[in-house]
Amino acid sequence: MALNWDDMRYFLALCRKNSFVSAANELRVTHSTVARRITALENSLQTLLFHRNEKGCRVTPSGEKLIVFAEQIESTIISIEESVSGYNNQLSGSIRIGAPDGIGNCYLAACLGRLQALHPSLDIELVAVPMYYSLSKREIDILITVKKPTVGNVIVRKLTNYMLGMFASEKYLATTAPITNKKDLKKHQIIGYVDDLLFDTDLQFMEEIIPGLTPRFRSTTVVAQMNAVAAGSGIGVIPYFMAHQEERIIPVLPEQIIERGYWLQVNPESRQLARVRATIDFLVEQIELERNLFLTLPER
Repeated sequence: MALNWDDMRYFLALCRKNSFVSAANELRVTHSTVARRITALENSLQTLLFHRNEKGCRVTPSGEKLIVFAEQIESTIISIEESVSGYNNQLSGSIRIGAPDGIGNCYLAACLGRLQALHPSLDIELVAVPMYYSLSKREIDILITVKKPTVGNVIVRKLTNYMLGMFASEKYLATTAPITNKKDLKKHQIIGYVDDLLFDTDLQFMEEIIPGLTPRFRSTTVVAQMNAVAAGSGIGVIPYFMAHQEERIIPVLPEQIIERGYWLQVNPESRQLARVRATIDFLVEQIELERNLFLTLPER
């Protein structure tokens, strides 16, 4: 049986989603269509590509070998589409950006709207959750992290440093013991991350301020933490760029500053795509223009 190159789309979708139903939703077909195309591909190659069980699908060693070639085909097809499309340099297609929930929900969501206004034919998917998706598996096109990667075949670019500080609401501070130094924090309700669900160890901020101080209210997202702080539930560490948007919170011990950075990562193959390059250039330019949001304490 001759190899059908279009079956590679179904193969890659199943590799990335690990279930026929999820792959079908991604491709907007029925799960039986995905199963049929995978079976046809396996028959063409005369090898088993997936182990099926009640929990989903697991790629076999033969499937692992095929992934490399399938992704090369995918990149080539995307490049061909961009090179010969008739959009007159108008960006089109889809791009998926993965980012921590803070910068994703409180900065990129509005920022990327401006990019889409410039390129209406561009489909943008923002995955702003407290976890990192895989560039190598092509789950996303651009990844933003709070730690510079040290391994992997990726292109890395520093986006910006950003500052964080402790914040509370006026309501909370008016009804609790005064805070004049770090030791006073032990008398207060602290808001922070759930340690065993922390997606990056660089987010262990309270250990940096005063070791051993355990938050009594914990959440997996910094957006939830900021909302809890604004509601008067306690004191939390919030990035300056988020504090600029929430007028209900004010600095606590403003001399206690924490500094981190945001790093942009992309696969070398994806970097060749016009829509990926343009999106990276846009993000770098916008963050540079608004750098003060990331580095300066909001005035209250």
